Parts: sequence; C-alpha cells; structure tokens
Amino acid sequence: FCSIHFVSTAPAARRCLAQTQLLGSLCAPMSAVCAERQSESPNERMEQKELVASVTVWTLAGRELAVVAPVPKDVASLKAVISAQCGIPVALQRLVEQDGDRVLDDEDESLQLECSDFLLVVDETPMSSWDHTENPCHAQLQIDGGVVKCPELRVDFVNVITKEPMRSGVHYFQFKMDHIGDEQWCGVVADPGQAGQSVPGRFLTAWAYYCGRMGTRFSSIVDGLGSLHAQGHAVKQFAKLQPAGDVIGMLVDLDRDVPAIAFELNGTLQGACPIPKDTPLWVLTVVDTSQDHVELVKLPLADAPQESIEALRGALLEVSQGTKLTGWVGDAPDIDDIPPESWPSSGSDCEL
Repeated sequence: FCSIHFVSTAPAARRCLAQTQLLGSLCAPMSAVCAERQSESPNERMEQKELVASVTVWTLAGRELAVVAPVPKDVASLKAVISAQCGIPVALQRLVEQDGDRVLDDEDESLQLECSDFLLVVDETPMSSWDHTENPCHAQLQIDGGVVKCPELRVDFVNVITKEPMRSGVHYFQFKMDHIGDEQWCGVVADPGQAGQSVPGRFLTAWAYYCGRMGTRFSSIVDGLGSLHAQGHAVKQFAKLQPAGDVIGMLVDLDRDVPAIAFELNGTLQGACPIPKDTPLWVLTVVDTSQDHVELVKLPLADAPQESIEALRGALLEVSQGTKLTGWVGDAPDIDDIPPESWPSSGSDCEL
C-alpha cells in the first residue's frame, strides 16, 4: 500500500532522461545518468552544480509535485519540506537510492548534489501498525505491527492506537478478533491522548464498533449488545461478536464533502455515520482482559464490500439521536455520576 514518486536534484535535461529510464523499469538503476555526469569535465560539473539549486519531486507520470529550494542539507530536512509542500507525512516517506539497494533510513545523512536521483515511496504501514512506544501502558502490551496481545495486563483496559493517523483518502481496514475476553471497541479516534487507560471505552471521543459484552445477556446497546458508539452516543444496534473468530471491516472516506465511516461484520454491513472533516484520525482498539488478541490489517479498496461503499454515499446515521453514554467526557461529568466499576484502575501511567 504505497505510491512511488521520482525525486531528482539533476538539471532538467538529465532529470527527463532519468524519468524515461525509470518509467521503462520501475527499479531500473540510474547508472547511465550518473556515468554521464561523471564523464563531465570539472568545469562542466561546477557549472551544473550552480544549476542544481533545487530538488524536484515528480509522479511517475511526469507531474511535478514539489520543488524544494535550496537543496536541503540532509534526509530529515528534505522529508520535512516534502511533507509541508505535498502533504505526505514524514513517517510515511521512504527514500530509496536510485539502484533500489538502500533505503535512506538515517535522517542525518547528508544529501549529495551529484547523482542524487532516488525514489520517494509513500508507505502506509504506520497507519495500520499499533503504537507501542508512545502508549502509556506499553509495558503491558505485546505488539508486532498490527497484532496486539496483552498477557501481562494488570489494569482494567488499555486503549491502543496506530502510529500514524489517516489525514485524507479512502481506507479499508479489517480487525481480526482472535479473542475477546469481555468487551472491546474498534474504530477511530481524533485525540491520540486517549491512548492508555485514562479514558474508559464509553467515555471515548471515538467512532467505533462496540463488540458487546461477552458471556452476558445484557440487552442494551449501551452495555451488552453490539452497537455503534460514536461521540458519546450508542447510536444503533450492530451484530454482537462471538468471543473469537469474527472480522470487523471498517471503510473510511476522508475525501467526501461529509467524511464518513462504515462498519461491517464478516462482510455484512452494520451501518455508516459521519466523522470529522479535516481531522487526523487514528485507528483504535481496546483490550481489557489478558487473553485479548486483535490483528489489524489494511487492505486494498477493491476488497471493501460494495454494500459498505454504497453506504458511504447514502443516508448516514444521525449520531446525536442515539442513546447517551452516561459520563461521556464530552459532557464533563461530575465524578459522582460515574459508576465505580467504570473508573480507571490506576493513573494514566498504567503503573500499579
């Protein structure tokens, strides 16, 4: 799940030659371009150096995305400017040397003005990888990419979010629910500060599929039944999940005039609702027993059910018409109104 752009510090004529070679073979070496430059006399190279005053980012189709001038001193500086001009987050940028043999992972690496044609790969992996390092409860989590387990869980629950948010585009995810010990929420949040265990599930500022409570016969969409929980409201009953084996699909469209999210269970549409516009959204899951096991995967849009795609284009659920979730943080509740069983079991640092 990436797009590839061409980045060049070459003068225009050589840049066009390099692009032609690249279009012919995506990962073809640019040795011919470099060899041509190396054959130049010192005076010619000095003249070309004076001409090379910028870095240009192109699509493979030849459309100019950005011009960076002067040439940044290092990889980190170049990525920062590309981010500012193109809107491609630094965390999603992978710069690959012209021969495809090396990724420029060292942010402090200096940029050379000669033979510095390379590929910019937009890698969306961080949008579907759980953030372990920045989670206040990281010591109680076992995370491997999109897989989260918590055999060392010592608190009532932990909210887990991805490393990077979605900022634009249309995205399709699946949550593979390998085990649900009690209850879980799967969806998106606009505030990464909700990671950890300071905000209980029903208090989240989120748009999420509430899986229901396992092992009970509670018949409320607030607690017990599967449902859509969004912005402090239990909006609509969804199918309740089984303790293991179900798959939640989530289709997010941030490019609509009214951005929206649709949820399905095992391929069957459950419902769709609006989400904030021009707001970064992190994918969320909540684990609350030591047996919980969730795998997040990001799939091509072609894998999204047609029913979900059509739901985003149709009438959306009215979130404000749902049943209020008592004590939602958006209402700034008095602590006396929050039932003790819903209190976080320790401070936000997750240490007991």
